Amino acid sequence: MAEPTATDRAADGPGVEAAAVGESEAAAGFSNRVLVFFVTQAVTAALGFFNGFFLARLIGPAGKGDYYLLTFLPPTLMILAQLGLPQAFGFFSARGQTKRLLSQSIVLTVLITAPILIGSIVLLPLIRETILHGLPPDQIVVSLLALPLLLNATFTTGIIVGRQAVRWLAIVNVGTSVLTTIVIVIVVGALGLGVWGALIAFLVTAIVQALGFLIGARRESSKVPDPQTTSMRELLRYGLPFYPTSLTQFFAYRVDVYLLAVLLAEPSAPLGYYSLAVSFAELVFFFPNAVSAFFFPHVAGSSPEDSARQVPVVSRVTLLITAAVAVALVPIATIVLPIILPAFTPSLPALYVLLPGVVAISISKVLAGYLSGLGRNGLTSTVSVSAFVLNVVLNLFLIPRAGIVGAATASLISYTFSSVVYAILAGRVAGVSPLAFWIPRPDDVRFTVGSSMALARRVLRRRQPG
Repeated sequence: MAEPTATDRAADGPGVEAAAVGESEAAAGFSNRVLVFFVTQAVTAALGFFNGFFLARLIGPAGKGDYYLLTFLPPTLMILAQLGLPQAFGFFSARGQTKRLLSQSIVLTVLITAPILIGSIVLLPLIRETILHGLPPDQIVVSLLALPLLLNATFTTGIIVGRQAVRWLAIVNVGTSVLTTIVIVIVVGALGLGVWGALIAFLVTAIVQALGFLIGARRESSKVPDPQTTSMRELLRYGLPFYPTSLTQFFAYRVDVYLLAVLLAEPSAPLGYYSLAVSFAELVFFFPNAVSAFFFPHVAGSSPEDSARQVPVVSRVTLLITAAVAVALVPIATIVLPIILPAFTPSLPALYVLLPGVVAISISKVLAGYLSGLGRNGLTSTVSVSAFVLNVVLNLFLIPRAGIVGAATASLISYTFSSVVYAILAGRVAGVSPLAFWIPRPDDVRFTVGSSMALARRVLRRRQPG
């Protein structure tokens, strides 16, 4: 069905015209928030890339692999423990039910992480024998200290995203990235503390980030004029159905790391290569991440009809921009990596395979946010669990035969599968063809080019004096 013209809306009366203007303003606000967050991610990515290259040169492939495993453990435990609550905090925050949310985030953090930390320490010998391959126990314990900080940060980030406070996200993310760079340069570069120095930087970053999001959530919650109370039962009632989605999405992106560690006889160097390939590929994630972060609360706060009209365009534009970034990244990585980090050249084949999958999954990110914003968490869980199972089966078959390239191939297939299924389900909900999310139109290209040029002009104007 064609979009109604301005003449059509005027003929329907002033109420329809006012509604159209309100929808246009809401869409413009959503676009601006996405652009700000995208620029923020670009800045933090540049710093993160410097940190990654700097660490790689100083501690080598094996050290990079060990550090990757150590700093991968707390986020993994956090995902296992979060029970879908970050999405619940975001959902109720978007609806203005912010009263007591902050105190509930702290209480839930303590209740959830205390038994996990105790259990992890008790099971430390088993963890070292299986996943972490004999890494020093004191390093493992230090990395675990970040768990409560990371968990609470996801809760408070949900509150901030629900209020669509993109400035707070920008301030905290850029600030912590700058701090991380400074700490790494000092403790790893100047003091030569190696993996220990990198762990210190990781923990300092987690502390500052948690405090920043806590302060931001408090300030944004206080701005709600008449906040409603959300009980813990309501948080769990919304979050638990979403839990399989968040759990399997994370492991679908990361299970290959653990399977590489388990299935390869000497995993440190291959994990170092693979972690760098993943770091490159994640550069392509920035725009779809920015879209999904704010499309979820945008849908939760909009009518289903408005969201159904917007989601095909948002999906196609996201796919266009993600594909453009991926295409540009191939020659850059091919030229830059052998010059700056020649020891990591084996990362390139895995990167080439990962990139098409990352482009495909950009659609999953948009459509998962759309369905979750409508409260259709059961659908997202079904897709995520199916894609995760497929990913594990493929990894078990391909890693022993093709190493890190096999892991990348498993990701490519499972990512594409999830996007196709999401398109079918979201198409039924929105009343459009699944192809409407995939095939760009001339208007999409013009919008993408125009928005990119407008963003560039805005950045250049801000850099000019006076």
